[in-house]
Formats: sequence, C-alpha cells, structure tokens
Amino acid sequence: MLKLGRALGYALTGVTAATVIGIVPAPAVAAAAPLPSDVTALSTPAADPFGRFIVSRGLDGTMLYSRGNPAANTYDPFVSTGQAILGDPTGVLTPDGAQVFGRDVFNQPVTALGAAFNQPTGFQVIPGLLISSEIAAVQIPPRGSQPPQTRIFARGLEDGAVYTNLLIQGSPQGWVNLGGVITSEIAAAVTGPLDFTVNLRLVVRGTDNRLYSMLFNNTNGLVSGWNPVGDLIATGNPELLSNGGTQELRGNELFVRGAPRNAVFTWNFDSPGWVDLGGVANSDLTAAVASDGGVQFWVRGTTNNIYLNRRAPGSARFGGYVNLRGIGTGNPVSTGAAPFSGRTVADQVFVRGTDNRLYGLIQVNFVGGFDRFVPINGPAQG
Repeated sequence: MLKLGRALGYALTGVTAATVIGIVPAPAVAAAAPLPSDVTALSTPAADPFGRFIVSRGLDGTMLYSRGNPAANTYDPFVSTGQAILGDPTGVLTPDGAQVFGRDVFNQPVTALGAAFNQPTGFQVIPGLLISSEIAAVQIPPRGSQPPQTRIFARGLEDGAVYTNLLIQGSPQGWVNLGGVITSEIAAAVTGPLDFTVNLRLVVRGTDNRLYSMLFNNTNGLVSGWNPVGDLIATGNPELLSNGGTQELRGNELFVRGAPRNAVFTWNFDSPGWVDLGGVANSDLTAAVASDGGVQFWVRGTTNNIYLNRRAPGSARFGGYVNLRGIGTGNPVSTGAAPFSGRTVADQVFVRGTDNRLYGLIQVNFVGGFDRFVPINGPAQG
C-alpha cells in the first residue's frame, strides 16, 4: 500500500497537502527506511532533450557537467562542479541556462545555474526539507505572461513521503507534503493538452511494490489523490514518457519493469490497463517521443546490451526489440529529438560503459540508421 505519512505545514499560497483516500495513516517515525537497492543500485545520467547539457555523478561523488553543442550533435568533456552529491543529479533548461539539482551529503536539496549553459556554480540549499531520494524536476511550459517556473519533487528523509516545491525564476516557494510512503524515485511529467494551467502526472512505487499515481495542478495545487495503477509488482523505478523537447506532451504513458521475470510493462492512463511488452530488463527504462512523433524506449538486457523498442506514429503496437550492442553498466537515458532546436538526430541514448565513461549513440533515422557508441571524455562516471 501507499501509506500516508504525517503532514507538514509548509505554506504555499493556493496549495494544500494531498488527501489519500482509503489509506490508513502511518505513525510518525524518526526517519523513514532508505530506498531499496533495486531502485538505487544503478546510476542514471540526465540529458537535456535539446542537446544543451548532460549531468551525472562522478566516481569521486561530485556532480559532473557536460555542455552540449546541438547543431553538431556533440558534447564537451565532462567537468566536475565540485558539488558532492548522493545519488544522481538532474537538470532542466531555463531561459537563463541549465538549472541543475542534486542531494548533498547532508541530505539537503541543492541547486545551481549554469548560466548560458556554462558550468554550474554557486550551489545553494533549497531550505525547509531533508530528502532521501533524487530530485525530479519538470520545467513548466510557458503560459501567457507567467515567469519561468520549475516544479521539483523529492522524498522526505523523515517520513518517506512525496514533497513538492515550485521555483519561480529560480526562487523556491516552499515545500508541500503530498503524502504517501514511497519505495522508488519519483516520475513526473506534464500531461496534455495544455490549458492556461498545467497538470503534472506523478508515479511512485508504494510499500507494497505496486505503483501509485497522482495528478497535480501546477497553478492551484488541486490533487486527484494517490490511486493504485493496477496490481503489477514493480521491480524498478517508473518512467513517464518524455516529450523529448517536442510539442507532444504525453506524460500519461508509463513504463516499468515488473515481476516475476523483469519484463517491460506499459500503462496508458488514457486507456488504462497493463500491457506486457516482454523482454527481460536489467535496468530501468527510458522513453521519449522521437522526431517523427513515434514513441521509443531503451533498456539494458540481460547481456548488458542496449535494446530499442519503437512504436511508429499512428500505431498501437510496439515493433519489437532491436539489439544495438554496446555494454552498459547503468541505466540508459534518451533525449528524444527536439526537432525545432537545431538538432538533426532522430533520437539519442546515453549509458555508462565498462570503463566508467559515458557513451552516446545517435539514431540517424527510423530505417536502421544508427551511429556508433561514442564516449564523452572527462572524469570517471560513478
């Protein structure tokens, strides 16, 4: 079940803590159990869909940053930001550059801006909460004259609940408790169609290893409450479909590996029900919209090769797994295509190799055209 921890009274105008229907509250505890190893053992880099930057965790425990060159489809060597972190970092594209986030060694959420996509500097603590997960960050699509906004989510250290904070032009507005006791990282994505307000889909794993979902309105904080997503037992972190920098906002599509054989499963909230896509996954999934509007997900198989599975535009079925070789040692991450940003790739995936370097593979087209795995130089990846 997704237990409801005690609420904290952090104030945020127009937003209230979530109510979880039909779930018995759990007693307050000094500290929630840490996330289990099946969701924390593998590293996951974060790659901007527009090809502007990548952030990851180095072997020395610091946040690494690589600046991208979208027109050339290349990336500069990684450099260390000097900020020590626990787990993996993430980042979003803002009008001012790359806003990156991480959990420091004191369990504090921290953030910094890489102005004009240069190396992020001047890390600052986001006050009011100690966390026990990575940070999920979603850049809110511009609406009218509203200033730039980023919505972040994290698991509380004390109670294991989901918390959210809104950054307006980089300034945090305060943490809000959305309830629950979770056993995975948090998946968050914008759902379409867009109105003046923006809805976000959240998916987490509960204490019974089933997945739970919530809809959260970015403007007024209205919440649908945590609801179970079928009865599948998840064996990794959930993944919501990224728009890949396109205008295709399909955050209602969910991917995860599940028991008993670690097969890949998908769920569409617009047409509910689990669909077994087969395979045996040895990593979490990464899924994004490709340049032609098709949906693609990438996963590491039992031999540690990277596999791609694609659903063509207009189709209701995935075409099957394609082995792209390569030997990965972490979770892959794909960018999608962002076709209006100057990039010419159909899609691109990144994964850590056996030599602790991050490798990128460009998909050139949708008829079997792939480049080769190319390393990004710099400090060793952790």
